[in-house]
Amino acid sequence: MCLSKEHSLKFERIYKNITGLSCPIFGIQWNAPVIEADEAKSIIVFLEDKRVLFNPANMEDSNHCALSVLEIRSEITKALQALPTSSNLSNSLKRMRKSCHDFSNKLGHPKFSTFDQPVQVSILERELFKLREKFGVSVAEISVAYGVDVDDGLASIIPFNNATNT
Repeated sequence: MCLSKEHSLKFERIYKNITGLSCPIFGIQWNAPVIEADEAKSIIVFLEDKRVLFNPANMEDSNHCALSVLEIRSEITKALQALPTSSNLSNSLKRMRKSCHDFSNKLGHPKFSTFDQPVQVSILERELFKLREKFGVSVAEISVAYGVDVDDGLASIIPFNNATNT
């Protein structure tokens, strides 16, 4: 009897998650696969609490922002480790992580602290804008693809084309 492609994929998915068999009494240990929708929701909920992504720039401190972005990058890396590398969620998260790297490279640069305060503020504002712009696109992609609601603060960075939405 031949198994259909659908059945073989299910078996393959189960087979990949088996971590061990035991005898004489039959038993199986396995890792439950990460459900991308659950991971997407988890990431969005995490990001909703990160003021660096949506607070007015004049309410932010560069040191606090740098630490917050490092925490975001760390959380994204953890999520990526549990996801298939080719998934849409992985691609969105990789883009967010890259923007965290870019932000950290600017604010973590050794010369940053030697700049005059107005220059530091200008750099912080510019880098926050870039970070939020890139995160906004990825948050929108994740929200639409996985049906995840986004809290108002985080939703404020999602780019909308008001001309076409009116």
